[in-house]
Amino acid sequence: MVKHKRRGGSAQAIGVVGIGVAAASALLAACAPLPAPRRFAGSLDVPLPPTTGRIAVIADLQRTSTLEFWRESNDPERALLVHALAAARPDAVFVVGDLVFDGGSARHWADLDALMAPVRDAGIPAFAALGNHEYWGCRGGERHFFARFPHLGGRRWYEVAYGPVRVVVLDSNIDELTPAAWDAQIRWYEGALRRLDADPSARAALVLAHHPPYTNSTVTGDEPHVQRHIVPPLLGSRKALALISGHVHNHERFRRGGKLFIVAGGGGGPRAALAQGAARRHPDDLAHGSALRPFHFLLIAPAAEGLAVEVRGLPKGGSEAAPLDRFVIPWPAP
Repeated sequence: MVKHKRRGGSAQAIGVVGIGVAAASALLAACAPLPAPRRFAGSLDVPLPPTTGRIAVIADLQRTSTLEFWRESNDPERALLVHALAAARPDAVFVVGDLVFDGGSARHWADLDALMAPVRDAGIPAFAALGNHEYWGCRGGERHFFARFPHLGGRRWYEVAYGPVRVVVLDSNIDELTPAAWDAQIRWYEGALRRLDADPSARAALVLAHHPPYTNSTVTGDEPHVQRHIVPPLLGSRKALALISGHVHNHERFRRGGKLFIVAGGGGGPRAALAQGAARRHPDDLAHGSALRPFHFLLIAPAAEGLAVEVRGLPKGGSEAAPLDRFVIPWPAP
């Protein structure tokens, strides 16, 4: 039962009624018949043949929940960003978690299908990591997730070959995996990096995981389990060059032990401000900018000197994605 204070009670009551109407509308929409899941193209068994010479990475595509009415909603920017990504015609798209807000909602997944139509209709292979939102809704999100990525074969962690680059995708949701499953993943990950270091056909590796080890976010903090279990094998690998994550709805870039740690959670979720000045946990953010940075995705292309990374950004209220940042991750020494 909701109680109201006498002073200003009518205004509060109107607000509660408004929330109730919104919830009822959402419930009616959820009961409407939904189309069948739309599958993305892709294969783990055949290395991707480079065509345009670059892959795209994006994270945190989820819409803002109607229950989070105080947070920004970015539906126009999200749609423009996906159209710009598809127009870049990458050889593959990697989504680093949080594709939807509520993983157990078939309606939210149908919204994702509509959002990602430009990528799917262009036949661009797509891969994804599981984010924390995919595990919401009584774990129903896993079923919806794998229905759209059947080529993953139910794998939560896997490897994709892209020319001389290997992309290692992990499930960083330690609280959602059993201890045995988490240990199995870390053993697989360590073995994959050792194997790639010894493989002459692999020139470099990128690691993708939803949760970042380092961030200046004012909403979430550093992820100790990523620092403990995922960062050390990366630092110990000669060919693994960077960890790309999402979760923080912003863009950051740090260098630790000669490796890059890139936060690329700008897919359209409500942005999370970054601490500024003396309040920063990590003062060495190489991606300079304001507390709220543009929505964005990464384009990564093998080049003569290394992996050329372009960050394409779209400001709030903007109409066109444009280069926001460019940098090169040098090839490892032979």
